[in-house]
Amino acid sequence: MDKIKLENKITKLYGTHEGVLEYQIKRYNRLISSFESIFSEKEYQLFSSPGRTEIGGNHTDHNHGRVLAASINLDSIAAVAANKDNQVTLYSEGYKEPFIVNLDQLTPIKEEEGNT
Repeated sequence: MDKIKLENKITKLYGTHEGVLEYQIKRYNRLISSFESIFSEKEYQLFSSPGRTEIGGNHTDHNHGRVLAASINLDSIAAVAANKDNQVTLYSEGYKEPFIVNLDQLTPIKEEEGNT
């Protein structure tokens, strides 16, 4: 993605407050560099998922209750590329090893219980 296109998308997503563009460009460039060095992929898509906070009714939604939630100005970002091995490999800052999900094995694995 060229620089102008990236800047336009970041401005649309995060606004024009002072310092936001520079901060987000550094953040996305770090993600892109990391992704390309790990996967050697040049074709990928970037995603942002907004954070939320629960103002009231925390966890009652798991029991069919109601929750009052609000979005916050924090998000999670990801770079994603297709592959042909029927496996999802997730890298996350703060973790040394990747999380690997084999899409051919979707039933719970007893030994993995209690971890990510």
